[in-house]
Amino acid sequence: MAADIKRTAHLPAWKIKEVETLVEKIRQNRVIGVVGVRDLPAVDLQQMRNDLRDRIEIRMVRNTIAKKALRGSAPEIERLADFVEDQSALIFSNENPFKLYSMLEKSKRPMLIKTGSKSPKDIIIEPGETTFSPGPMVGKLQAAGIPAAIKSGKVVINQQVTLVKEGQVVSTKVADILKDMDIFPRSVGIDLRGAYEGGLIFHAKDLSLDLEKLLSQFGSASAKAFNLAIEVGYATSQTVIPMLQMAQTKATSLVIKLGIPVPSMMEFVLSKAAADAMAIDSLMSGAKSSDQAPLSIDVQVPKAKEKQDAEKKDAEEDAGVEGLGALFE
Repeated sequence: MAADIKRTAHLPAWKIKEVETLVEKIRQNRVIGVVGVRDLPAVDLQQMRNDLRDRIEIRMVRNTIAKKALRGSAPEIERLADFVEDQSALIFSNENPFKLYSMLEKSKRPMLIKTGSKSPKDIIIEPGETTFSPGPMVGKLQAAGIPAAIKSGKVVINQQVTLVKEGQVVSTKVADILKDMDIFPRSVGIDLRGAYEGGLIFHAKDLSLDLEKLLSQFGSASAKAFNLAIEVGYATSQTVIPMLQMAQTKATSLVIKLGIPVPSMMEFVLSKAAADAMAIDSLMSGAKSSDQAPLSIDVQVPKAKEKQDAEKKDAEEDAGVEGLGALFE
């Protein structure tokens, strides 16, 4: 590093000293980041510095000095110089990049958007009643592109409208109406653009995580892995006891089901046998009671059949007598 600085002898001594100081800080800290500080009021920056003093250090330096310090450090850190642009600062910490990103995001505060600024996101106005009194405000809303009217003595927005899309420049009318409606589209604070740790460079988009969702996914994956290990019999310090308990339960069920005379299980085997005997007795008793009803029917059916046969026989005999009588006519 010293040789690299000597080759830039045209640099003032104070710049060389600043670069050397930054290189030493980069060497001493586990995590180095490049942050954006555009439009961040000096008061807010100072407040954030005070709030995060025990966990991070922010160094405001010129972009040229920051790049020289990064490029004069370890080769894997050099790539951080690509994040140095516009209004930047270097940040040093021993917190991991994900935690660092979360800390900086939480330290931001909402702010109004100025005329001529680009919207950081879609600004959507929802329908419904407002807190405005009837009067000139209706015309002001309509002039800004918000469909408003007076209903029941209140100013009402009739339908949802996307007032400004992400990346669009905010007009004066829109900026004024957003101020009147207390809508703060921007979050002012320190924007972490990139960070280095352990040979890896992290982009801001890689550090933005839904921690609750991530923890839920980890919990679900852990439960599935645990159940799979139990099912296939993969013994670990966490699964061996549940596996033995499950094996014992299955063995107990098998002994009871097959009636195997295991001394320690005889009480359960006999209880199962007694329960089976009672069930069989109950079924047999039900079968006996159901067999009696058909017997009474079987007894009566022949009697009815005998009566029918007798009547049929009498009719045949009568017919026969009549036929014989016809022979003698």
